Amino acid sequence: MKRRDFLFSAAAASLSSPIWFKSAISPLQAQELAPKGAKIHTVAIFPAIGFSRVGNSNEWFHAPEIPGLMDEPKGGFKDAGGRIKKQVQRFRLYGYDDQGRVVRELDASFKPQWTVHVANTKAAWYGFVNAMDRGETAPGVPGSHRNPFITGDDRLNMLVIDPGPVQISGALANTDGDEDKYSMQGQFWQSMEVPLGHLRTDEQGRLLVFPADGVSRTAIPQNPVRDFTNNDGWHDDWCDGWVKATVQIDGATVECEPAWVVSCGPKFAPQMEPIVTLYDAAREAMITLGQLPKPDDKVSFRRDVLPILRRSGQMQWVASAAFLGAAWQNVGDLSDPATLAALAEPGPAALAQRQRVFEAFRRPGGTDVRADALPLMLGDGVNYPDSAHSWLTLTQTQHQILSLWAEGQFVNDFHDATVDTYTALEKIPLALQPEALTRASLDACSGGAFHPGVEITWPIRHPELFQGKDKTRFPFRVALSTRKSLVQDMGYQLNPINVFTGNLHMADESERLAPIGPQAPGDLTRWMGVPWQGDAFSCQAVQTADGFPTPIWWPVLLPVDVLPEAFYTQLMSEKLSIEERLRFYHSRVPWARGASGVGLHVEAGYTDGLRRMIELWTRMGVVVKRPGPVGLAGVPSELYVEVQRGPMDIAQPAKQTKT
Repeated sequence: MKRRDFLFSAAAASLSSPIWFKSAISPLQAQELAPKGAKIHTVAIFPAIGFSRVGNSNEWFHAPEIPGLMDEPKGGFKDAGGRIKKQVQRFRLYGYDDQGRVVRELDASFKPQWTVHVANTKAAWYGFVNAMDRGETAPGVPGSHRNPFITGDDRLNMLVIDPGPVQISGALANTDGDEDKYSMQGQFWQSMEVPLGHLRTDEQGRLLVFPADGVSRTAIPQNPVRDFTNNDGWHDDWCDGWVKATVQIDGATVECEPAWVVSCGPKFAPQMEPIVTLYDAAREAMITLGQLPKPDDKVSFRRDVLPILRRSGQMQWVASAAFLGAAWQNVGDLSDPATLAALAEPGPAALAQRQRVFEAFRRPGGTDVRADALPLMLGDGVNYPDSAHSWLTLTQTQHQILSLWAEGQFVNDFHDATVDTYTALEKIPLALQPEALTRASLDACSGGAFHPGVEITWPIRHPELFQGKDKTRFPFRVALSTRKSLVQDMGYQLNPINVFTGNLHMADESERLAPIGPQAPGDLTRWMGVPWQGDAFSCQAVQTADGFPTPIWWPVLLPVDVLPEAFYTQLMSEKLSIEERLRFYHSRVPWARGASGVGLHVEAGYTDGLRRMIELWTRMGVVVKRPGPVGLAGVPSELYVEVQRGPMDIAQPAKQTKT
């Protein structure tokens, strides 16, 4: 295959285009297409890890399947009543020959039989604060049991929401989503029915995993939330677990390579990617396992460098610190096509500019404590202000990519008419589709900071979590646990030692396994806050003694500062003077405004905001792409605007407004 065939973008890139081009990402694993007539030897499910996102609407849209591309659904990411649409993960099957070459995608004619087992085990896990793998530089804080007053077998019976395995087969099964046998529903506290979603299939027999509604409840009366991540008696409807399938080939039943699905919270800037993604974090583990290569001595600008730069530039639409940061960092607007075109030149003319950009990024390894370096985001070790891990850094691989680029050791493949046409999965060469699906899924999620995290957390960067070196054809495959119980007992405390060694006091060898190892349903999301809305509200900006730049958490998932639709409307109005229009463009407002209370003499505090978000999360605005004004100097041709925001007064109906 030509190198070009590994470089695809989500849409056409052109400096003259009125629409911002999409990020250019390609597989790292060279897959070949099998010769015509090749027989299928192995079948695998893709993406390897998929993400559904809860929403309180019955309307839905597909999870991203093209790296860097997320089209806005018809009518927006909310429905006409202001309810958040569900993100639904679709799983596909690909057949490989005995040489590991892609033969085809398998459809309903192969009679796929899907089985999904998800669970929510948050309430039966341990209180979690920060990542436990940073050693002496940012020690993991030990945690005790959530709901410690429930002991023994009651922890499984009362605290684990377990629907058990659910099966589905055929094309267009459960199209309305109302057949009970495809529902993934369990119980909490032995008294509360908790739906975790349901299964459907599409016209080709592909699996559709629908999430739940995002509901959080307490089983104990008079029990308001008090903590951002650990609240006893509470549950929510996130979940995760394995996805398996069998197919019929030449009269034989073939077991497929399994996948994993995670159901988590909404993404409120759904068309952006974090600077460090879950793909980047997990990629380090894949390199350790030999399943993906380290960066070449000459990297691709389009595939390797462009995503990092563009993601950094896009942060200006969700955080004021990033909006202003280009000025003091002297790097220019990293989202501007002209700036990126200049940075794509490998010659000596752009050397100084490339090196300035490279030096603006914080160095990984625990030595760079610059507060004004990129990313302007908090890290795993925020509990320790003098630790370098209190700030987010690129991964070692991302940093190595930028180092090679800064030195001019890269290919300028910024423009390529062929790969510009890869705007849908079906337009991508068949051999590249499987990994595209996995990367699209993981690149949409945050790979830090893990405190505790926003979708899943720090175990994702450890090789022990994944299938081993014999699975080089299928990276990012979560290893499946053989534990008999979904409750994992580590004793009275979970700490940085037993999280890696396991509980050696358990009589059953299968129960001694470390949490950082093979996974059972519910294991990935158990680390997250319960209920999830409290953590989402907490993780906005952190006020520091220095005052600026203001550290932030996960602005692509949970924006901090936004351009509201009302300001955008005035910016676009030609009835106003240029000065007046620019005032609106340069103004940003807090995305979480009103969450702590509205009205005169508001006295709401932090914990009140946690409680209110359980009701108000569906009313938060969504940041999406909108065309910019024509001919207004200093304003891009495409903007990201907060739209479909509802009223923050709980007493008012939730119907959306434009402010």
